[in-house]
Parts: sequence; C-alpha cells; structure tokens
Amino acid sequence: MNRNRINHTDVVLLFGPFRYYVQRRQILNGDRPMRVGSRALDILHLLIEHAGSVVSKEALMARVWPTTVVEEINLRVHIAALRRALADGEGGQRYIANIPQRGYSFVADVQVGDTSEVVHAELAREAQHNLMGRLSPIVGREAVVDDLVRKLPTRRLLTLVGPGGVGKTTVALRVAELLLPHYEDGVYFIDLSTLVDPALIAAKVVSTLGLARLDDGARCGLARHLLSRHSLLVLDNCEHLIEGCAVLAEGLLMEAPRLTILATSREPLMAEAECVKRIEGLVVPPPEASNLEHVLDNSAVRLFVSLVLAHCPDFVLRQQDAPILIDICRQLDGLPLALELAASQVEVLGLNGLLNQLERLLELLTHGRRTAPARHQSLRAVLDWSYDLLSPLEQAVLRRFAVFKVAISLDNAVSFIVCEQINEAQVFEAITQLVSKSWLAVELVDSVVHYHLQNIARVYALEKLKAGEEYRDIQKRYAQQRNIRVIEGLKLS
Repeated sequence: MNRNRINHTDVVLLFGPFRYYVQRRQILNGDRPMRVGSRALDILHLLIEHAGSVVSKEALMARVWPTTVVEEINLRVHIAALRRALADGEGGQRYIANIPQRGYSFVADVQVGDTSEVVHAELAREAQHNLMGRLSPIVGREAVVDDLVRKLPTRRLLTLVGPGGVGKTTVALRVAELLLPHYEDGVYFIDLSTLVDPALIAAKVVSTLGLARLDDGARCGLARHLLSRHSLLVLDNCEHLIEGCAVLAEGLLMEAPRLTILATSREPLMAEAECVKRIEGLVVPPPEASNLEHVLDNSAVRLFVSLVLAHCPDFVLRQQDAPILIDICRQLDGLPLALELAASQVEVLGLNGLLNQLERLLELLTHGRRTAPARHQSLRAVLDWSYDLLSPLEQAVLRRFAVFKVAISLDNAVSFIVCEQINEAQVFEAITQLVSKSWLAVELVDSVVHYHLQNIARVYALEKLKAGEEYRDIQKRYAQQRNIRVIEGLKLS
C-alpha cells in the first residue's frame, strides 16, 4: 500500500465495519468512536501500511518504542488489545495474523478513500434506539454476552444481578447493541439511578421514549403505546426501586405481548416469569501462576493492564510483574470498577506501590471518572449505596460476617451470629437476603453450601464492625472459638 497516499490529510482507510482517519488518529466502528491506545494505534498503522505483507516484531517494537528497550510481551499485549477491539476472529473475519517466527500481518482487505466520499445510510435513517456509543472495548464478557443474546429473544424478562461495579450496565448495553436488528420497533435504555420516587418509573420510561403527555396516565398510556410494538426496554439500576420496577415490568409484559425487558439490579426483581443471570467478577489467575503470558490470559489481568496502558502509555510489563498482577487482581476480586480505580494509581505508585497500599483500599480507590455517577466515583461510594439499601437486621448480620476469613456453613453462621437481639430465624432470613442482594457469595465445600464475603465486601463490613459499639462484644464472643479461622484484627487468643 502506498504510504504517501494513506498519510494524506483527507484519507480514510476502510476495513470491515471500521473507518480509520489517519490524520485524526481516530477509528470508528460504524459511527461509534473506538478507544484505542496510542501505542496500539501505532502498531495498527504500521501493519496497515504494509497490509498483506509481514512486519517483523523487531520493526514493530522499533516503531512503537524507539528509545526504550522492552520485552516482547509488551508487543503481544498491544496486539491482543487490538484484536479484542476489532473483534478479530468473530464471524470468521480476521484482521491481524501471527506469522510464526516472522511477525504479524494485516490480512483484511483495506480500501482507501477520501472522507468526503464516506456516506453511511444509517445517518439518513431515524435511529430506533437511544444507546450511546462505547468508548472502550469490553473485556472478559464475551461468553456471557453471547449467552444473553441467544436467550433474551425467548426470555421476555431477564435481570442481570450482581454487586455494584461488576459491570452489569456494560453487559446490558452490549447485549442491547447486538440485538438492535432483532427489535424492529426499537431498543431503549432507561437509567433509573437518579430516580427516588417509584411512582415516577413509568413517567421516566415515557420520557425516555419521547412520548407526548399521556392523558390517561403514564402507566396506562405506556402500555397502550407498547401494545403491538416489538421493542426492548433496558431498565438500569432497579435495586432502590425494586418493588416499583417489578410491578411495572410484570404489568407491561402482560399487556404488551411483543415487549422484552432487560433489567439490571443488585437483587432479582422477583416478578413473574423473571429469568435471573448472575454477573460475577472477571476471572483472576490462581495464586501459583507465574508465567506472564498465562497470567494475561485471565480477563481481570487483561482489563487491568489495558486500563494502566490508557493512563500510562509508556508502561512496560516485565516477567517479574506476574505475581504482583495476580495479587492486585485477587485482592480486588476481579471487580471491573475496582480495577479501573486501581489502574489510575499506577502512574503515581507503580505496581509494587499499589499492591502495598491495597491494605487501605477503601481510602485509596477514590478517583473515578469525572463523568461517572456519584456512586461510582469511589469504591466506598459503591458500597455505601448498597449498604444503605439493607435493612438494619441485614446490616448487623453482614457486619458479623466480617469475622469469618473463610467460607462458613449455615449452621456455623447461625450458631456464631445468634444473640439476644437476633434469633435463628432472623439470621437465616438475613443470610438469604444478603445472598440475593449480592453481598454474600455461595460455594460448595464437601457438598455442603457455605457462605463468605469477597475481599472488598469483607474489608468494608469489617470497617463497619469496628466503628460500632458491638465490636468489643464481638471480640469477647468469639475469643474462645477454635474451630474457625477469623480476622486477625480481632486479636483472638
């Protein structure tokens, strides 16, 4: 390909659904800008310059790191990021091929045109959705997204459930994007996070759909509008309006037979015919992993590294960083928001410094994106939002669970937590609710169900425990117990 031609001011390179504006250094997927790091973009540019030919690893590294000696793993990290961003391999479409012992080659067909010649029919068609474009690729959610895309057309009410910051909204939006062609009457995203009064949920949906004032009331008018329409509504952040959302969703689905609702919440809606999908943290490597390439195969590490690179383009990975990456991702439970907040600290602290500071992670992880909702500006804000939605009984049982360092059976939990103020039935009910509300994790140990707090939730619950008057009583209560390992902070004898 002619290098002078592709570096011309008005040139845009077309490959697959992508447009690469050379001078702007911008890539669009359809009409949506993509977030690609500067070094990854340098690699892509060089590969496209030599499309159809092999570019050696040495040539790529010399272009991207002209004044720095780096390990080859850094090149592989950026190549992997490019492949994810381009959805390389999906539907049989290939862009970047690895040529063993030689380098990489851009194998897709590339067309060169002027920006004035690029016209898309989509711009002339009225959009049947209100979905905003994604600015960065989604990491580690491919399997769950594919599963949901297959299920949703046959499940009229599906709720994504998980703790705050796990990425429920991200998954829901991606599923909605992929299902746009399926819903002929549109896909609409309704953010309920700022709504306080459950009586206004229907009015919020009416407003989002751009409907005129309805004389027969928002609820009835909405049902009438949706009656014969084949649409998807995404109700985001339902947990603080849970009963109102359940009533509205169930009612609309009964009256509008072609409607589908995808909801996100920290607990199920408990509505008729609801299908629940739990969204877990990203995959973290086992503690014993040591090979950096194998560590990078885990989605939590891939996301963390890509976020670090977004903040620090000159960041260089070394083989000896593998155990540090593992420890960081494990302490943060593979939680995408926690990984995002931690990655922003690497430029100041370095990987080792960040790891050393994670013992005070609630104080450390406080600088979220300026455009993020207030509850996602810090890790503590996310946890406060969820904690405030618990009943006093659930809060009390949660605080007591901070005592346990390992998973505990229901019988043991009940025997340790029961006191004058809390009876067995109340403990059982609270544990059930804490599981439902994404605080307690469930696991099988020797075929017996056990419960435990993930690290972040436990740190938070322990802080709450220590701040209350009950802390000294809890110390005394568990001081003589020998059959379960408990927190060091209680200084048990």
